[in-house]
Amino acid sequence: MKKIIYILLMLLPIQLLSQVKTDTTMICFPHKIAKQIAQDLNKLDSLVDINKLTNQELELTERKVIYKDSVIAVMKEKEVNYETIITKEREKFDIVDNQNKELREEITKVRRRRTFFEIFGGAVIGTLGGILILK
Repeated sequence: MKKIIYILLMLLPIQLLSQVKTDTTMICFPHKIAKQIAQDLNKLDSLVDINKLTNQELELTERKVIYKDSVIAVMKEKEVNYETIITKEREKFDIVDNQNKELREEITKVRRRRTFFEIFGGAVIGTLGGILILK
């Protein structure tokens, strides 16, 4: 019987020290810690919102960069086309200049021949006229 009393006495203080409620949904914190938890949760919420806005801004910036890259690609293509047009126009002017040069040389040759024939023809006519007059 003594053993039973000892066992009951041993169990009695354990029963007094244990929690009476077994509700795990409610946790008690000191006021200071609860206040710090609330502040941390508010900071977390604001940082999550800032992160969402930053991600949206990043997406918009990426879209802008993609659009600008496409505009740059189009402008480079136009630049290549313009350079091709300029090159073709220069080739055309070079061809025209070469033809003009050839024509000028030909005109110069024709003028020399004409001058030569005029002088030679004048001399021949003058000689023949002189011969006819002297006869």
